[in-house]
Amino acid sequence: MAENRIADAADPVLPTRAALADQVALHTCTRNCWGKAGDAAGCCRLDDRNFVQGPVRDTVAVLAYVSKRQGRDVPYAEVFIDAREGAALFPARSAWQHEQNFPALRPLPDAGAGYPCRFLGTNGLCRIYDGRPAMCRTYHCPHLSSVLEQL
Repeated sequence: MAENRIADAADPVLPTRAALADQVALHTCTRNCWGKAGDAAGCCRLDDRNFVQGPVRDTVAVLAYVSKRQGRDVPYAEVFIDAREGAALFPARSAWQHEQNFPALRPLPDAGAGYPCRFLGTNGLCRIYDGRPAMCRTYHCPHLSSVLEQL
């Protein structure tokens, strides 16, 4: 009987724990975000929460990836927002008034869609998933953390 196990990095057949965790996170976040069945990518939309998609510390790498994907030099201000502009954009949200939360991903100015990340596809998937910021790669809401603890 085959043993149920997760590979170490040298095993060419089984997925590594990191690869498995990434797939579980993707599945959970696109189908059961924050434990809400049928919800997708809640952390990729501001909605009415006091929440900033930042700080983004790897802006150079993200901008290079986006530029390569789009086949043009994408300006910094098209992808990121600074503290001054963010504070003016959302003056009633206290998280947007603190410089330590910036630079942040520039949300689309669409209140009806919950101010989504500009890279959130209509299918609930990230259009720059392989080059997304480190803060997106490592963010684990409490629900996702509890799912990943089961691995």
